Order: sequence, then structure tokens, then C-alpha cells
Amino acid sequence: MAPAARVVETRSGRLRGATNAGVQVFKGIRYAASASGDNRFRPPQPVLSWAGVRDALQPGASAPQFAVPHHTDPFYRWYSEIEPISEDCLFLNVFSPSLDDERRPVLFWIHGGGWREFAGTARGFDGTALAREGDVVVVTINHRLNGFGFLRIEDTDERFADAANTGMLDIVAALEWVRDNIASFGGDPWNVTLFGESGGASKIAAILALRPAHGLFHKAIMQSSAGGMRLAEPEEAARATASLARELGLARADGAALQNLPMETLVEAMRRTGAVFRGSIDNRNFNTHPFAGQASSLSAGIPLLAGCTNTETTYYLRGDDGNFALGFADVTRRLARFLRRDPASADDIIARYRAAYPDFDASRILVAITSDFVFKRNTYAMAGMHAALGTPTYAFLFERQSPVEGGRMGSCHTSEVPFIFGTTEAASSAIGEGQDIAPMTRRMMATWCAFARTGNPANPTLPAWPPYTDMHRHTMVLNLDSRTENDPGGDARAALAGEAWFGYGHALTDFCRN
Repeated sequence: MAPAARVVETRSGRLRGATNAGVQVFKGIRYAASASGDNRFRPPQPVLSWAGVRDALQPGASAPQFAVPHHTDPFYRWYSEIEPISEDCLFLNVFSPSLDDERRPVLFWIHGGGWREFAGTARGFDGTALAREGDVVVVTINHRLNGFGFLRIEDTDERFADAANTGMLDIVAALEWVRDNIASFGGDPWNVTLFGESGGASKIAAILALRPAHGLFHKAIMQSSAGGMRLAEPEEAARATASLARELGLARADGAALQNLPMETLVEAMRRTGAVFRGSIDNRNFNTHPFAGQASSLSAGIPLLAGCTNTETTYYLRGDDGNFALGFADVTRRLARFLRRDPASADDIIARYRAAYPDFDASRILVAITSDFVFKRNTYAMAGMHAALGTPTYAFLFERQSPVEGGRMGSCHTSEVPFIFGTTEAASSAIGEGQDIAPMTRRMMATWCAFARTGNPANPTLPAWPPYTDMHRHTMVLNLDSRTENDPGGDARAALAGEAWFGYGHALTDFCRN
């Protein structure tokens, strides 16, 4: 049994945590009431106060989601593992170096998994090492996902008016909890930095344009955002809701009727629809897209750090060994299908990339194009739009390559995350082992913590790092020998200039299969 931490007083009651490796850890803290029963599809409701002392020693339940078999693979599990699911899932975890009055920067983690899956309690997101080494307070959260958090209900019942974005309002409620309570844990409520990867980064893009969140955070870090530029239009959200109603045998999605169905019934129906339930324009919480040609004026004054890993899409290609032994005819066919272009247009793009990377075989060319199209192009475009507000903006490219599986994973999607959290041992099946692990971890932790502390990622482990603008696309290439480059890979990426932006309407499976 870990030694007990001292009891902390919150606005709702007293909590007892534990001490782990010198860090005060509090798990499974309620920031809102259970989202089950009458609270299903409604905005988060307040926590009732309690008497006495509650233990905060175990993680809370994960949000309802359906199982995906390959998530149990050790390569992914450090990121994808979850607790038992329940609608009583609105919990957060706090990791603090000391319960004193120091007012440390707060790093507030929003997990990935699109808008559909995962949790803030995976081993890869344990905030112990980051809190200790960075002298910061780390908060990780769970919030409602898929249709439980993002179901557009066309109903005259005012209780469901916000159902399309309750998952985002959960995050707002967690940020309000931080504002009201984090000082008791040694954190500064006026220096809160959002950081998230993949779907978490896309949610951060949305939060930058979410009026109820305004003033609750002060900096943002977006790692590998793919579909974060645009929310779902009302028509897209309505189609997803209609598909759920059909699976349930209902004429329409009636909020009260849906509240009476078992959680398991809804989870299975959402799985069968294949629909993407995500944040949407509802003219209540969101009136515009986060980055539709320009950044939201709400995000002016919020320093931003944004970037990607170098070979993002090896993560998705990994399931089939044949994906790493392709011919160029395979790449043409896959790219034409994915980009919805004719083969000749796909070949033009391939030719531009082959000229830029003459040593790459066909599989590496596919990885380069799809990593650019799905992740880098969107992420750096958002950085440019944000910088146009006159707000400090910094860009990075994580280049460290994993030695696992013969090195074919390169620097895949999610691979920077364990270096930031200091959970590299938990993620060793994905990132490997070696003498570079410790120095790379120190560099990533120092960079994220410097940004959280000051809004500038500069620190002694790195060379000079100029801000990013759309004109001068200074980007820090993060590796053992980090360096600044102007728009790395930009010459090849220019071949995609005429393409539509990647969005959730694109199926990643289209480039992962012949």
C-alpha cells in the first residue's frame, strides 16, 4: 500500500490520495455527477458535497465505448487500455509534486481516440514522472464520448438542447473544477495549459473556439491533430443521429426514449452504425468552425505549440506486413481511392514526392504522402492561422525513430507521448529501448514544461526556436540532435495544395488496403 498523502480540502469535500515516487497522486476525483439516468445527454451536473474524507486512490470508470480487438496489442495498449466502462465516468486525476502554496503550472491532458474511445487513465498517461521532473501539476480527465457525448437530438425538450456537445461541456466542467480547486493541490488556476494528442488535439482545437471555456485555460498544445479544423455540420450530425435511431428501430431519436435504453444497447447500436459522433455546430456552444480559413478570435492571446510526428501513418499501416512491401502501382490505387482522385492525378502527386525523396521506396512514399495529408498539412495550417492573430505560436516535428519491428514504424502516431509523460517503460513495445530514451525524455519534458510555464518552449536542451508564422515556418525538429528548419517537408507537401482538407469523412482504411 502506498503511503497516504495528506488530506486535501476541495469545494465539495475532503479527499485522501497517496504518495507515489515522491508525488502526491489523487485518482478518480468526481468533477461532475454521474451522466447516467436523467443526466444522459444533458450537460454535466454539479457534484453533491459530502461529509468526512473520501479516498481518491483508484481511477474512475471509463466512458462508454465498444471494444476494438487490436487495442489489446502491447504496441497500442499503453495508450488504449481503459477501465471498466460506465456512464458514471466524469472523473479526473491529479499528480502534484507537493501540496503547498507554490502555484505551479498546470498541464491538463485530453486523451486521444477520436471522439469515440480511450480514457485518461491509461498507463502511458500516468502523470507522476512529469509532475516530479517538471515541477508541474498534471491533470488527466475522462469525458463522455461517441453518441453519449455528441448526439444531436432534434427535440423540443430543452433538457437535450446541448446534447450535440455534452462531451465538450464535460471538459469545461473539468476545467472549472481546476479553477476552483487546483490551488489546494499546489497548482496555479491562472496558468493552465491544455495538451492533447490526436483526437485530444482536435478537441483542443474546438475548445479554442468554445465560448464557455474562455478564461479557463491560458495556453494550448496540439499534438497530431487530424480532423480538428472543422466540426460536424448540423446535417452530418443529424445523419449520425438518424443512423442510430434506425439501428434501434426508432422512428426518430427521442431524448426521453433514449434515456430509458440500457447503456449496453446504445453502445452496440453506435458500433453497428459506423457513424462518427463528434462535436458539431449547434449555434449554442459553437457558431463557427475552429479553423475555417481563420482562427477563432476567442483564441487570441492563447500561446500555441503545435506539431506532428514524422511518419504518423505507419501506426495505421502496421496491421498488414504487406503494407511495407508495396509497389508504386499499389500506391497509385490506394492514393486515388483515398483522395478521391483519378489515377493520373494520384501519379502526379506521387511523382512530386519521389522527386523530393528519391531514396524512398513505394511504401515510404505512401507514408510520406498520407502523413502529410492527414496530419501535418492540417496541423501546420492551424498553426499559421493562429499565428495570424498575432499570438505566440510555435511548431515542432518529432523525428525520433523507434527501433522496434526493424525500424519500420519510424516516428509513428502517438510516439512522442511517452517521452512527455516519462512513461517510456510502459510504451516500450512501441518506442523500443536504448540509450536515447533518457535524454529524449528530458528534452520533451523540459520543452512541454517550459511552454506551460511561460508560453515559450525555449529551454537549455534545445537550440534557438523562433516563433512560427505562415511566412516564416520555423519548426523545431525534435530528436537527439534537435534543429530548427523552415517548413520541413514543405516542398513535397505543396503537391497537396489543391486537395480538400482532411476530415472525418475520409476513411483511413482507404490507404491501408489494396
